[in-house]
This record gives sequence, C-alpha cells and structure tokens, in this order.
Amino acid sequence: MEQPSHKYPFDHIPEEQLEQWLDHLATTTPFPGEMPAGKAREQLRRQLLQQVKQNIGHAAPKVTRMYTRWAAAAAVTLLLGASTWLLLHQTPPPTKFVTLSTKNGERKVVTLPDNSTIYLGPDVTLAYAENFSRQREIKLLRGEVFFDVQQDNQHPFRVYVDSLQVDVLGTSFNIKAYARHQEMTIGVSTGKIRVSKAARVLATLTPSLQMQISRKNYHYITTALPGIDMEALRSNRISFENMPLTDVLTMLEAYYPVQFKLQNNPELRVSGSFNRQLSIQQVVSVLQQLTGKKVIFTQQQPGTYIVQSS
Repeated sequence: MEQPSHKYPFDHIPEEQLEQWLDHLATTTPFPGEMPAGKAREQLRRQLLQQVKQNIGHAAPKVTRMYTRWAAAAAVTLLLGASTWLLLHQTPPPTKFVTLSTKNGERKVVTLPDNSTIYLGPDVTLAYAENFSRQREIKLLRGEVFFDVQQDNQHPFRVYVDSLQVDVLGTSFNIKAYARHQEMTIGVSTGKIRVSKAARVLATLTPSLQMQISRKNYHYITTALPGIDMEALRSNRISFENMPLTDVLTMLEAYYPVQFKLQNNPELRVSGSFNRQLSIQQVVSVLQQLTGKKVIFTQQQPGTYIVQSS
C-alpha cells in the first residue's frame, strides 16, 4: 500500500520569503561567537537557508558545508520559530462574498447560513461573507433591509454601510441606505447595536431609538420614538420617520413604477407608515395630507408627478 507523504505545512513557502525571515532573525537573535564577514558570512547564510528548506520540504542545491555544527544547532532554533514568523508574514486569502439584490418593486426574505433572517426592500444590493457561519459580515451597498439576527456570542454579527460599521450580538434592526438619500437611517426593534465610524463609536442604540446620519458630513441625531414601526419591511409596510421629503420620494420610486420631478426642493420632513397594497395615487394623496398641503403633487402623465412648494 502506498504510504501518504508527510509534508510540513510550510513546504509551499517561496524561497524569497524564507530569505526575508532569515534576515529578520539575524537582526533579532545574537550569533553564538564571532559573526563571520564577507563571503564567509554569505556562505553561512546559504547553508542555513538550505538546512531550513530541507527540513520543510524544499529541494535545494548542494552547497559547501561550513560551520556545520553551528548550522545544525541554528536550524533547530529556526524551525521552532518558523511557523510563527511565516504565519504572521503570509497574506491571508481575501474574503469571498455572496451578492444578493432586488429590483424596483421587488422584495425578498432570505435566511442566512447562521439562521438569521433578512428582509430586503426594493432596489437593494448587499453582499455577505461566503463562510458566514464563522464570519458574520454583511456589506449593505444600497437600499433598505430589516435584520432579524440569530444570537451567537462567539461570532458577532457585523454590517458595513457606507463608511459605518454596525456591531450586533442578537437583535432585530432596520437600516435605510438608499443610494440617492441625503441621510442613512438606523433603528432598533429589539436588542442592542453599536454604530461606529473609523473605530470611533458614534452611538449605542436600544429598542425604539433611531439614528439619522448625514451622508454629506456624517453629522447625526439620535431620537427616541416609542411606537415607531421598525419592522415595516417584515409586515409589508412602507415606513418613514422625520425623513426629508426628497428622500421619501426617492424611496417611493423604488417601491412603485413612478417618477417624481421636483420643481424646487421643499425643505420638509415627514413621518408616515402605510400598507404596501396602496396604489401610488393613494400614496400621493396621503403625502399631500402629511405635508399639510405645503407641497403640490401634479400628475403630468401616468407614473409621473410634478412636485413643487405651494
């Protein structure tokens, strides 16, 4: 029966990397005795490199044996430290991501490999780590997603959105990050999350807290909103709280086959929540009421509205 070959785990290391390690060792480990100079020193270096390569599976050309006793002893020391140094100096393979997306008007419910559930609104693009059970990382590139996270204290759940980082243990929360929005909105339904930027913690959010972050300068406000509909995506509703009207309109363009043309930029914020089953005509009528009739919506043609301040 053919015996399996036994290779050291570093037999694939390039010779150039081994030489770099030897150079590093030479500057951090005292030489036993007087260090040779010139050609003798270079030959000693070649002898050590050959000894290491032979012990970890590299084929190496024969060289003249000099300083044999010291080389043998040094090789033992080199091999003891080789695994640590080589592991530290090897570039880890890049994380592979799986992409999920929805089209305008489309919604999806997806169960992730760790049994967390995510609810994707329309016009969403996100990516999650391929080995998600061990590396629970999601990149939300655009759109609105509600996260219902399975608790796993050994593998924290993390979402990257824009330049922000959201850290989670076990909770449910919502993120709105539409590409054309002036602001990003993060709200918590249950549990607790931490929002950071460049390793600086911006806020810790608990249930009924909402955070709105400006895309322009990353200024933010945190508001307590008891009774806010954080789980609108899960219940097939469209919800917005203290959102700029222009952001509400771009969000509706993701849900409906509609286009809003702004004649000017109404500086209004509105709050509302309504069933996704409403027609766009009904939604526009609701918006007219929410703005206190400070904004006029005029249907130019089916699916197109002119929006201007009254």
